[in-house]
Amino acid sequence: MHRLKQTFILFCFILFFFEGLSFSDTLKITTWNIQMTPRVFAPFTKHARKKQKVRIPKIIQYLNSTNFDILVLQEVFDKAISKKIQNDLKIKYPYSLTPQKEGFSLKLSSGVMILSKYPIQLKEHVIFNVSQKIDKAAQKGCSLVEININEKIIYVAGTHLDSKSHESRNLQYQITSEKIIKPYLNDSTPLFIVGDFNTNFHSQDYDNMMTYLKLKNHELNDDRPYTFDEFNTWNKKGYKFWIDFVFYHENKKIEILDQYILRPVMKFKKAKMDLADHYQLVLKLVIH
Repeated sequence: MHRLKQTFILFCFILFFFEGLSFSDTLKITTWNIQMTPRVFAPFTKHARKKQKVRIPKIIQYLNSTNFDILVLQEVFDKAISKKIQNDLKIKYPYSLTPQKEGFSLKLSSGVMILSKYPIQLKEHVIFNVSQKIDKAAQKGCSLVEININEKIIYVAGTHLDSKSHESRNLQYQITSEKIIKPYLNDSTPLFIVGDFNTNFHSQDYDNMMTYLKLKNHELNDDRPYTFDEFNTWNKKGYKFWIDFVFYHENKKIEILDQYILRPVMKFKKAKMDLADHYQLVLKLVIH
């Protein structure tokens, strides 16, 4: 009887001890513009040259063979391709947010797609409504989701800013700050803003953007610190831009470990072909 009581006390102590522990999870959040325009744009965007039918199975195969936790994709404008990505990746990434589109409109969707290993819930979607030139063809905006990682909550917002107009991007920085960051910024929930910002790291525009966003950008561990450059199959000579980012708000609940670039390629007619015109950016972190 005495031994039974001792065993029970020991069990209670172990249970109390483990309940008091704070377990951590390592995460990889990645952003990638995969360059998928809708079929209707074929005559205007050299759709055949982009080889989307060839690239999309390889992109899906690649994402199924790699290990990320949260994917934020841009330029998923083709609805059929969006569904294919969702269906073909659902075993590895069972939770997803497809590109948002509001109301009856001839415009394209936002093109921003979020996939996750963990449950997600849409909290906020903002349409910028300030786009200029070719960017007016899409409902450019920002989608913020809540992600539950083993009972730890984080916010991840995916976005894609204008490529052609400095003025419209400047407005989009402000809208993102006012409608996404400020309402959801708090010390208890880590916040990440992820996507293609079409704003080069080495520019005055970048400095201007960060005065509005007031977020952190981890150092990039790469000898070629560009997410869009001249060595890519699809790009012109002279391109050397870091325009894709995983920004975060400094928070005691997260510890940033690394940030790096991946350059997935495939073979096409015995030559190397990049899977998209942008490279993939990955932020690795621990959430406590």
